[in-house]
Amino acid sequence: MTSAGKPEPNARATESRWLDWFEARNGLWSAIQAGALIVGGGWAVILLLISFHDRRVDLAMAQAAQFVEGRTSEARQLLDRLWYSSPAELIDLFREALAHLPNDDERGEAIHNFVSEYILSGDKQANPIDVQLAIADVAAQLDLIAVCAGEGGDRSWLATHLIPARCDRATAEEYFCGYADSFHTLYGGVLGDIRRTTGNQALGTASEKFARGPGCIE
Repeated sequence: MTSAGKPEPNARATESRWLDWFEARNGLWSAIQAGALIVGGGWAVILLLISFHDRRVDLAMAQAAQFVEGRTSEARQLLDRLWYSSPAELIDLFREALAHLPNDDERGEAIHNFVSEYILSGDKQANPIDVQLAIADVAAQLDLIAVCAGEGGDRSWLATHLIPARCDRATAEEYFCGYADSFHTLYGGVLGDIRRTTGNQALGTASEKFARGPGCIE
């Protein structure tokens, strides 16, 4: 007979098995909880990144909407009207001449001369001052878009690499690469004159860098 104060061997074995089972289940449950926390945290980060990206796309789209409305829209329409009011034959001759000029400097000078003679002179509805103001307005709005997409000249190395731009760059490039490039090709020389006249040396610089950047020239 065994002592009444000592548990039976079978009882001790049963108790040990129950303890082992409980510890195993407890460890498994802890692992499941840890895995769930990791998965849940990862999913929360993914949702946060998606939401952040959507906000940046929305802001880029809002910038696009502003570009086709209000004062900037009127400025663009004025410049477009002056361009398309030139005789089609003259435009064709101008483009043909550009194609035969041997280097960028000569093409740039030809463009500057054409713009000065046929665009900056204005027409009956707009005087030359209106035209220069329209060019400055469009350049300023393009600069805002470029800065929103992360092309601002005042962004430090740390900000550029660690702090995302407010606008989604891919969306901004999709909407504005072509227009920004054409705008600076036509009016880059005029903007230089406007900078010297107004003292605003930054006007057009962010959008020109944006237009000549790798995302626009690829």
